[in-house]
Amino acid sequence: MGIKQSGFNVLPARKSAVDLFFSSSLYKSSLKGRIPKRLLFTPVDIIPGDAERADRLFHGNFLLEGLDARLGSEEPWFAKKMPLYWHQELHKFGWLKDFAANGSDSAKRHARSLITNWIARFDEYHPHIWDADILARRLLSWMQQSEFLLTSNDGDFNYKFIRSIRRQMQHLKRYCRYFAKGDDLFLPFLALYTGSACFKDSQGDASKFKARLLEEIDKVILPDGCHVSRAPDQHLNALTDLINLRETLRRLEKPLPENLIRAIDRLAPAVRFFQHGDGKMALFDGSLSENEGTADHILALSEAMGRPPLHLPHGGFERVRVGRSLVIMETGQGGRPKGHRYHGAGAIEFSHGRDRIVVNCGAHPDISSPWAKALAATAAHSTLSYQETNAEFKPLEKQMGTEDPDINVLEDGGNIWIDFTNRGYEKSASLAHTRRLFMDESGTSLRGEDTVKVLSDADKSHEFIVRFHLHPDLSLSRAMNGRQLLLMTPEGIGWQFISSLSELKLEESIYCSQPGEARKSQQIVLRGQIHGPDELSIKWAFHQMGKKEEA
Repeated sequence: MGIKQSGFNVLPARKSAVDLFFSSSLYKSSLKGRIPKRLLFTPVDIIPGDAERADRLFHGNFLLEGLDARLGSEEPWFAKKMPLYWHQELHKFGWLKDFAANGSDSAKRHARSLITNWIARFDEYHPHIWDADILARRLLSWMQQSEFLLTSNDGDFNYKFIRSIRRQMQHLKRYCRYFAKGDDLFLPFLALYTGSACFKDSQGDASKFKARLLEEIDKVILPDGCHVSRAPDQHLNALTDLINLRETLRRLEKPLPENLIRAIDRLAPAVRFFQHGDGKMALFDGSLSENEGTADHILALSEAMGRPPLHLPHGGFERVRVGRSLVIMETGQGGRPKGHRYHGAGAIEFSHGRDRIVVNCGAHPDISSPWAKALAATAAHSTLSYQETNAEFKPLEKQMGTEDPDINVLEDGGNIWIDFTNRGYEKSASLAHTRRLFMDESGTSLRGEDTVKVLSDADKSHEFIVRFHLHPDLSLSRAMNGRQLLLMTPEGIGWQFISSLSELKLEESIYCSQPGEARKSQQIVLRGQIHGPDELSIKWAFHQMGKKEEA
């Protein structure tokens, strides 16, 4: 069942049993109900819109998820050749805040016209765009911009707008009651609570959904502040939603639940944990980068003053900050839930000041695409990989955050060591991998040692690769002996990379830090081969120029 215009399908067909049930005339008729005249209040949105972007939208230029559809007067819902994830972002209506930021009467009329058009075509169930997370985000967007959208005379637009909110609310309520599954139902219950609280006749539901929402908060924000997804950008999104909820409750002069405050106080330091010196988030577990200054803006509004921790034992990350140098490492401590798609065991990101040096390759917004699969692979991370296989995290432990013998962090006189045992290839390839990192007290030397040992099949040769994906803004040059690489950052600081191998190789890589971005970059490749029961260690180091040492 696709969305059609003149016989043209712009969304992929989907006809599950649930879709057929929700699309039935009997179900559609059951969504009817009383239509209030007004919302009791406008929920808070702490992220301001962009008035200049509203001008582009007005002319039909919808830049979403890195793809720009130049539609002119064509209805955006029927944009041709746009992928599903673009359409789903369109139907979330996050771009409404841009029209509100413009604030003009013409912006208001145009936004109302788009919503009226949407209601005429999509006010009944459609697969993909009535999916729970898409619908929940759309409801929140509509309600957060309702003060801008609604007319003062309770006119026809108001009736259609509020009726549609109520119909979508009724569907989401039923979906969450009978069909919703998964570890992260925070967003649907946030929309259900907000929507119920916005109307006088649903205050009883509001109390019920508030209680469930508070339960969901403690599920998605782990005890150490890490988000259940482990993706740094999801930490930022969740913090934004929690602050919006807190400020909405303050506006209503309602008491703030203790676990809401505690969740913000846990989550904000975790966001700082993943921030590099440029203020943007690291690229682990499908994360994409946000606009410059966004994270700092949200953190300032969080009112949480906690410093970034050194360890996220429930999330499975380590952080070393010395001087202007920062290393973030994914250990997977405590394991990962079943179905976790990303394979970056032992991966690091390394930055100095505002300059990123070692990175991971990023992600793609379409998780079903070949691009997304490639970017989730171990080879797209700055760690050790074996042939074309992926390292697997151990299964999620019931008692996350307990002491893990696979991770040991030592500090002595300002020098810091991290010892990590990566068990990602023990079952699939009978290989044991340990990674040791060392940061000196000045932050000008990062050294590492990757050791591989065969656990079985000792008569077979095993080839492996240690990769360091480099940020595309670096300038690179090879030293004459082939064992050294010189890197120059945009700030003009030189770094030298050396290894214990007789030769290092530079190969092509890709950097996808934002939707639609695919920048060519390079990666350092260290190839090792092991045969028999002996261990093989590859030593490597990044030294700031003037601090030369042997690896």
